[in-house]
Amino acid sequence: MNSAAFEPASNHPLARTFCGPRDHVFLEEDRQAWTVERLLSLAGDIDRAVPAGTGERVAVRARSAAFIVASLVGLWKGRRHPLLLDPALGEETAGLGHPGPRMPMLVPAWEEPGRQDIAVAETGRGDFHPSLPAADDTILAFFTSGSTGEPKMVPKRDFQLQRQYEVEPAWLGLRGPIRSISLVPLHHILGYIYGFNLPAATGGRVVFLPSSPPSAWIDAVRRERPSLVVGVPLHYRLISQALTAPLPEAVYLSSGGPLPARVADAFAEHAGWPIVQVYGSTEAGGVATRVGSDSWRPMPGLAWHARPDDDRLVIRSPWQERPEGWHCLDDVIEPAGDGFALLGRADSVIKMGGRRFSVTEVVQAALSSPLVDQAHAVSYDRYGELAVALFVVARRSVALTPADVRSFLASRLAPFKVPRTIHVLDELPWLGIGKIDELALRRMAVSHCDGESPS
Repeated sequence: MNSAAFEPASNHPLARTFCGPRDHVFLEEDRQAWTVERLLSLAGDIDRAVPAGTGERVAVRARSAAFIVASLVGLWKGRRHPLLLDPALGEETAGLGHPGPRMPMLVPAWEEPGRQDIAVAETGRGDFHPSLPAADDTILAFFTSGSTGEPKMVPKRDFQLQRQYEVEPAWLGLRGPIRSISLVPLHHILGYIYGFNLPAATGGRVVFLPSSPPSAWIDAVRRERPSLVVGVPLHYRLISQALTAPLPEAVYLSSGGPLPARVADAFAEHAGWPIVQVYGSTEAGGVATRVGSDSWRPMPGLAWHARPDDDRLVIRSPWQERPEGWHCLDDVIEPAGDGFALLGRADSVIKMGGRRFSVTEVVQAALSSPLVDQAHAVSYDRYGELAVALFVVARRSVALTPADVRSFLASRLAPFKVPRTIHVLDELPWLGIGKIDELALRRMAVSHCDGESPS
């Protein structure tokens, strides 16, 4: 591997921040301000901490967004890139070569590193001059567990993020330096795109608040008056419950999972602004947006169609790793308006008794009950046959039984769509940033099938 540094690229979008005024406060977290100078100084500490002979990919595990930003810039200097890991993940990272010479693990010294981690402290030495990547360079990799719990690593090249940046701000109605509040951590692609790439490419700033309570999110929005707020449906549900007055105007963006209509309506009522939903994936990047229950409108430059044999969404976009090829996603669609409607994940569209339907329809029916606050359904094997298990959480101070839910669904769904198994839970199991842990729900459904009486 060529260990020479990149040539400084003043025409790179990120140069607006990292080759600009060094006293510019780009990032804030835990009420600490990080100027460009301070971030570059820490990037130098990280560059010096990487052992000689290290390969091109280096694992980075940190809660600190500032440390991740500095890791990006510091590793780019040595023609390397980080694999961003969720600090909450444990055994999922066991197969990544850590500990081992091929992939060292960088962690902030202030976040209780393990014995074999490379702990990097902030020295304040300065004297670091950034080099930015070229279009075809791999600049980072995400380690994602997805909605099913199956871990996978997804690398990204520089041109993929920059091509999406070329169309997305105008598409979202964002102008000038983007001031962002990110409720999503930076190790997730949402936090990277909207909490780092867009603000840095426009000379803006960002406040990261992934671990704060809803009251702190609301206070930050009122104080900072951002142009963009990025979260997942769970964030907006909690904000809606805590709001007592409207919020300032901004683009309130939600992604990372389906946004229930009830959450969108409640937020619009209490905050005074709609939520812009972004549909995409770590592998494909942004695909489409919508507001409310409108059809999904594909982003500019993106081509799409429904695969004839199973109606799965197939796309071709400039920010795919192979822009000339078609990529098949896991969701089933049907054309609607000037875009498409999502019918559910391909593995959630099932056939029972010769009849095909989506478990999403079951969830939407359950959520229409005034007694149900949250709902999720999964398909699973029940005594050798495909079945649906529904899991619901009751609204506050409501007594709810599976029989109540079954009776309600029977009045709204065809008999074959009413789930065989219904559970009322205190809360749904969640993965990192607001995705339902479907693997845990399937295990729960199967355990009842194997040994207990189904609810």
